Amino acid sequence: MSHSPGKGCMDYDIIVIGGGLAGLHTTRLLAMRGLRTLCLESNLIGDIIQVTGLFVQQAFEDVPFPRHLFGGGLSRVTIHAPGGRTFAAEHASRQFYVADMPALLEWMAAEARHAGAEIRERHRLIDLETTADGIRLLVQYPGGEPFTFTARFVLGADGPRSEVAAALDLPRYRRFLHGIEEIHTSSEADENGGIHLFFGRRLAPGYLAWVIPGPQGYLVGLAGRRRRGWSPARALTGFIDEVRPRFGLQRMISRRGAFIPCAGPRPVLVRERVMLVGDAAGLVSPLTAGGIHYVLQHARRASYLVTTFLETGDQGIFRRPLPPELRRRLTFKRVVRRVYEWISADWLLDLGMRIVPAVLPARLVRRALLGFGVENHVGWLPVEDEPSSPQT
Repeated sequence: MSHSPGKGCMDYDIIVIGGGLAGLHTTRLLAMRGLRTLCLESNLIGDIIQVTGLFVQQAFEDVPFPRHLFGGGLSRVTIHAPGGRTFAAEHASRQFYVADMPALLEWMAAEARHAGAEIRERHRLIDLETTADGIRLLVQYPGGEPFTFTARFVLGADGPRSEVAAALDLPRYRRFLHGIEEIHTSSEADENGGIHLFFGRRLAPGYLAWVIPGPQGYLVGLAGRRRRGWSPARALTGFIDEVRPRFGLQRMISRRGAFIPCAGPRPVLVRERVMLVGDAAGLVSPLTAGGIHYVLQHARRASYLVTTFLETGDQGIFRRPLPPELRRRLTFKRVVRRVYEWISADWLLDLGMRIVPAVLPARLVRRALLGFGVENHVGWLPVEDEPSSPQT
């Protein structure tokens, strides 16, 4: 549901910029804490999808997502080396689920509204400035004149190229993976085949390509670091031609692309009365490029920190917007990514596929393959404020 400018309340406790996964979940949690909350999305909810939507099992413990918006559980991961060698691992208790992302975002928006939040679509942030008691935002609706909202606090959940971060003069991200993905119908869709990951410097420099069964068909995509002579679109076309017979790919349903931050969290996440969350904060694993679990957990932390600040006025609550252990983990993963980018010659990847399964115990290899995207608890909230899962 879109709103035209100038209607309804223009003064809020919290304004969240961005109606994606991070923005909608944070909006809902803040509204559930009794704050007057507004979410501004520059497009229509669910129109622009920039994630594959691969959820780990633990996500359902964070949010009561409807299971019918997801495909079946995927417990098998198959690695394809550049030379054709494969290695597969399977574990029934480590499952992944692919979401119908447009439908999921629409559900999250409905839940946020049900909690008391207001959502305005097609409202784009032009500028923001700090006032004596809050933030003034200049916003524009298509075809209209800019107008003003005010808030006691603002959360930026508007992606890695965050306009909120730019308005705060925070350093821009320089290191991205460039990702592109298509969804194809298939004559041979088989969720039991699990997740297929393909490595190759020419195919996806610095990262990988994938084929994953989802609710609408197969998700076929790749991501890599930009370099001379490599085009994500051309690489994807060639990759689809290569895997089409094996997976029975037919009609393309949709195509989407994204910039994936791979340098870890921003050094500064809070400035004055503004905080960054989700991809805008850089909460993406530099190693796996996964971030959904981080987003869901950080939304809970952000809602707690902001609510406490508005109640107490204590700016010191933001000294640690992220758990220190998480920063250490992501820093280590960034180092591993740099090493991988440096040594990721195809012959080394092929050699690793021969040596690693032969040398390491099978349980360690299985954990490495099936544990990506799964994080242990890292103290996201003080124990005394650990909320129960929100109820619908």
